[in-house]
Amino acid sequence: MFRGIAVSIINLVLIIPITLAFPSHNSGAILQDVASAKNSDIVNVSTVPSRLAIINFDDGYKSQFTNAKPILDMYGFKASFFIVCNFVGKSAKEMNSSSIVNFAGKGVEQMTWNDITTLYKLGYQMGSHTMNHLRNMTNMPNSELDYEIEHSKQCILDHGIPVTTFAYPFDNGSDNATIVSKVSQYYSYARSGNYPLMFLHCDHFRQDTQQHDCRTYLPSSKISFANRYSIIGWSHDYDRLRYFYNDKQMLNRFIQVVSGQEKYNRAGLPIDAIPIVVYHRIDNSHAPYSTTVSLFTKEMRYLYNNGFKVINMADLAYNNSTNSFYLKNS
Repeated sequence: MFRGIAVSIINLVLIIPITLAFPSHNSGAILQDVASAKNSDIVNVSTVPSRLAIINFDDGYKSQFTNAKPILDMYGFKASFFIVCNFVGKSAKEMNSSSIVNFAGKGVEQMTWNDITTLYKLGYQMGSHTMNHLRNMTNMPNSELDYEIEHSKQCILDHGIPVTTFAYPFDNGSDNATIVSKVSQYYSYARSGNYPLMFLHCDHFRQDTQQHDCRTYLPSSKISFANRYSIIGWSHDYDRLRYFYNDKQMLNRFIQVVSGQEKYNRAGLPIDAIPIVVYHRIDNSHAPYSTTVSLFTKEMRYLYNNGFKVINMADLAYNNSTNSFYLKNS
């Protein structure tokens, strides 16, 4: 879940017209709609740079398995799921317990270990999102930080699933030296946010004009905005909540964000910018941090029909010599 940072690009005028029929909300109709969309013509992308996207899901909601997975599978897309270990297998009633932190997922059913293991065996990536999704990581003693950061990795590993990537709950801690040091002991990478694109050389972010590569620390000893322990994602739900977007407006915003890489990626040159789109619930509850099944279907269809290659966080690697990211097998 994201706390988020508002950026000026959000206020750009949306000019991309979209006319798509909404599928009905039953699962059979959803899959039929997706199958139909897959058979439509794909845009010829041979003359343009590669279009890429990374899809993330936070908090481990059951709807990610029941609603998002079938759509991803139909398009052949793989995503990264960030799991809150002590939430796994809890029913909606159990998630409403007083022991659960007060956040958007309180009272919402979670995936089981069988769901998570199934995803992993199908080629989806799992990451850690702490043990309890607490807000106050910056105020925790070392022993509690170790539990939330290190033990959450071990918890997932105990189920036979390796973990190399961490995501900060509430986007809290990526600018704290103590927390970043802890994360770096146990994970190769960590994700934070909030910005429409992740730049692989970390050199185009407006938040910090001092940053020219992906070093964790700036010359001033301040932690940089983007680095291997702060890979920048874009919270789909944050924009929708902040600007009160309906589904049509949110689809336009999604297209604007994922297409923003075309300003930076040049044909014949290494990829420089990738959108990392972060979702939470995929259902028709219209609750905060929820994306409707219809909208999610349309967004995945847009990626498929316009030649986007969807990769996951495990496809990113870091070059210590150049202090930049690159894509494996590219």
